[in-house]
Amino acid sequence: MCKLFDDWSNEIQNYCKKNKLNFEKAKSLSKCWGKDFLALQYYDPSKGQNGLLDKTPMPIVLVIKKTSNGLIFERTENTLKYLS
Repeated sequence: MCKLFDDWSNEIQNYCKKNKLNFEKAKSLSKCWGKDFLALQYYDPSKGQNGLLDKTPMPIVLVIKKTSNGLIFERTENTLKYLS
């Protein structure tokens, strides 16, 4: 699992609970991260059979950014579809 997800797990779980999102689904999503951000992405195993030749990007479900004021959660059009 991604270290940022592990480090921020409590805050992510609280956000999910407060917003009626499924934390267990969030844990199972693919993760992309940088120094101060984490993006949760949905992976569809039925797509992407052609490797890099396949143009089926994984949709971003939730973006989490660390600021001096704490974590900021940014929903996308896919948040409810994959986390409810």
